[in-house]
Amino acid sequence: MQQHIDPQNSGTTLIAEGSSFSVFKFFSIFFGGIVSLVLILPVPWMGTIIAVGLAWDQLWLRLRDTAAALRIGDVLHRMAAWLASHIMRDERNAPYLYTMVGVGLWTPVLFWGCFFWQVFAGYQVAWYIQVIVAFAYNVLMMGPYFRFFSNIATLIHKEGHDTRGLFKKPHAWLNNVFGWWLGIFYGHIPETYPLGHQRIHHKYDNGPGDVTCTLDLDRSDPLQWFIYLRRFALYWTGISVLAYFIGKRQWKPAGRMALGMVCFYGLVIALMVVNPWFGFAYLLLPHLTVIIYLAAINYIWHTFCDPVDQDNAFVNSVTILDGHYNVFNEDFHVTHHHHPQMHWTKMADDYYKNVEKYKANMASTFRDTQEFEMFVWLMMGRFDLLASHYVDLTGKLSQEEIIALLKYRMQPITVFQTETAEAA
Repeated sequence: MQQHIDPQNSGTTLIAEGSSFSVFKFFSIFFGGIVSLVLILPVPWMGTIIAVGLAWDQLWLRLRDTAAALRIGDVLHRMAAWLASHIMRDERNAPYLYTMVGVGLWTPVLFWGCFFWQVFAGYQVAWYIQVIVAFAYNVLMMGPYFRFFSNIATLIHKEGHDTRGLFKKPHAWLNNVFGWWLGIFYGHIPETYPLGHQRIHHKYDNGPGDVTCTLDLDRSDPLQWFIYLRRFALYWTGISVLAYFIGKRQWKPAGRMALGMVCFYGLVIALMVVNPWFGFAYLLLPHLTVIIYLAAINYIWHTFCDPVDQDNAFVNSVTILDGHYNVFNEDFHVTHHHHPQMHWTKMADDYYKNVEKYKANMASTFRDTQEFEMFVWLMMGRFDLLASHYVDLTGKLSQEEIIALLKYRMQPITVFQTETAEAA
């Protein structure tokens, strides 16, 4: 079956693969399905943690606007600003210190406290008590509605882009504190972001060559995400990042990625030798659940593409206005791809300064939602919900036309314009 775009308008033709049967294709699909099933095994555990975290978040949302919470917040803000002026290169990053100090104390204390309990006493109690304690740790570690994890993941991202380091001398030893220390508790392998994200993802911008590329998949088909899940797992574990640099004979970054993998998985193995349950439930299981969570989010960030203008970042990346979960302005993802080094405090202004460009490109802009919610809608085939939150800056499209536009931008791309240009 072939699907054609008018060559007079596009200059390219998208050709879908035929349905011919082969033994290799059969076993590839069969074993790929098994791997996908294994990767989604933590979903019930993850879903329960999210449910409890949502309830916790509702309590937090009610408490944060109380007079006492506001007074405490004001004191903490002044303290963070003062501390940032002494130890950070950019004082605008003072809010990072809330996570570095708060989560930086909270999670390691919980982790090692549970470790000593498990090793010296936990093995003596009933198995279900051990499961309850591990579950409580995962809830408390992730935070209300995953807020602790989201901040850590975002700050690993920010840290990876800040090549000079977040902290100035003599406090430069704190540089990489998120990627090489706190991230480990949250299933992050050191060096994945500065190498896999910055050097590969931003080099190819989700196009061919990117180890987390989405474009060859039919994003309107929920089952295609399970293919992407396997791809993202190879990235998050460091395997595809390491393979990329080895293939390019870039031995220094390959060595850095290998070191990060050895440190993380070496710690997992060491803890499992001491106590198999602890190594699995407190380190390996968070690692596996994070793969699912981030594979969903990254899929949404780059689920759209204009087949006739494949490098158009206004379409290729999602922007969310008035988002429910905008951590350090990550919702302005188009701006991030246009200006990877732009400071997060300037991202919103950049959107509004260039809103006419977003309008001219009919950008992939949404309002009053968040990435994981959009992913759920996509998996449910609720294109009507996606369309209802799409921001039509032109003001000309009907609901049906928006749905058609979104589906058009989700179709698989099997011939890339860069490849067509090289062939010509």
